Amino acid sequence: MISLKVNGKKYEVDVPADTPLLWVIREGLGLTGTKFGCGVARCGACRYR
Repeated sequence: MISLKVNGKKYEVDVPADTPLLWVIREGLGLTGTKFGCGVARCGACRYR
């Protein structure tokens, strides 16, 4: 069980320890506003330009 606080709200999620945080937030917590980006500012997910 992993405990974390997101946007001021506490959550407890039962996921394997090696689960990427992005997946925990999107799938475990259902907070789908969190996006996966390409990491090089090409896909637009980070809005970095």
